[in-house]
Amino acid sequence: MTERSEKAGRSEEGARSEVDASAAEPAAAAEEDAPDSGTAVIEFIFASIVLLIPVVYLMLAISQLQAASYATTSTAISASRIAARDADPSERRAHEVATMHFSDFGLKDVPISIAYSCAGPCERAGSLVTARVETKVSLPGFPLLFGANRSPHITLRASHSDVVATTGEG
Repeated sequence: MTERSEKAGRSEEGARSEVDASAAEPAAAAEEDAPDSGTAVIEFIFASIVLLIPVVYLMLAISQLQAASYATTSTAISASRIAARDADPSERRAHEVATMHFSDFGLKDVPISIAYSCAGPCERAGSLVTARVETKVSLPGFPLLFGANRSPHITLRASHSDVVATTGEG
């Protein structure tokens, strides 16, 4: 062999040994990090569950309260219109309409109270009749834990005024 080919052979061996040494360094580093491998996924799942469950519950609670708020307001508007257009407003009719509004918003068996007040005689055309609606809405899941009667609730109130319609008589 010539001198030149010997040098080329040695340089190839040196390059191989450098490559082998550099390949061995990451493998050694990976062996040191091996006890921690795979825990990022577990930590991410744990953190997601810990944060996700309260956020989902909060969204459910707020959406139920918003639906109850809409139903209470709709009931107050309907109840005042019933009282303003009928000479003898029926409590039963107002409660039927209230039950319909609450069921439209997905709320069943919610206690509803409707109270009327008038500015002047209620039967006189042009007087103002006001309907006040109050309801108590339980937070999701609490009736299962505490029972329907003792569960924490939020009281919602709405009122609406309407003018009593003319009767059409002379």
